Amino acid sequence: MSDYRTLQRWISDGESVRLDFKTSITSPAKIAKNLVAFANCRGGKIVVGIEDKGFFVGVDLEGEKYSLNKSAKDFCFPAIDLTFDTIQHQGKLALIGNVQESRDKPHLAWNKKKTDKQIYIRVADSCIVAPKSIADMLQKGEMNFSYRTGDYHKTKRSLTEYLRANEQVDIPTFAQLYKLSEHNAQRMLVDFLFEGILKFKSQNNLIFALA
Repeated sequence: MSDYRTLQRWISDGESVRLDFKTSITSPAKIAKNLVAFANCRGGKIVVGIEDKGFFVGVDLEGEKYSLNKSAKDFCFPAIDLTFDTIQHQGKLALIGNVQESRDKPHLAWNKKKTDKQIYIRVADSCIVAPKSIADMLQKGEMNFSYRTGDYHKTKRSLTEYLRANEQVDIPTFAQLYKLSEHNAQRMLVDFLFEGILKFKSQNNLIFALA
C-alpha cells in the first residue's frame, strides 16, 4: 500500500508523462490508449479514484482492477502485464495501475469494435497517435532495450541549456551539435521526448522544444 503523502505530492505536481488520474475506468477500450502509451515510452501509473481537480473520491478496487486488466489483455496488442498498489485515506481506497516500459514495443490499442488498432505514445500529459516516423522506429524495435549511459545524461543537460537559449531544435541541428548521424540523433531526441524532457514543436517535422 502506497503512502497518502506520496499521492498528495502527485496531485500537487499534476498529470505528467508518467502519471495519469482517473475518477473511474468507464471504458476498457479508451484506457487502452493510456496503457500502450506508457508501455511504448517510459512506463507510468494510472491512479484511479482521483477527480480531475485532484479530489480523492475512492473506488471499488476489484471492479476497477477488473476493468484495467480487461483493457490490458483484450484491447492492448501485445497484451500488457500490470501490477497494482492501493492508497487508503479516510476510509476510501484508490487503485494504482503500474505500467512498466516495455521491451516488446510497439504496443497498439484496439478501438472499441476491434476493427482498427493504433500505436500511441505519451507526450507530456497526453496520449497521442505516434507520428509515422516514430511509429516506424518503434516497429523496427529501435526503442527497445535502450541503454542510457553517462553521455546520455550529459547530453540531456547540455541540450536543456541549449533550448533555454534557443526556441527549438530539429534533427539535423541536433546531429550537427553533438556530432551524431541523423538516425542516432532522431533516436536520442525521441528518447528525450519519451522521458518528458522534450515536447513537440512540430509533430510532422519532428521539431522539439523543452517540455
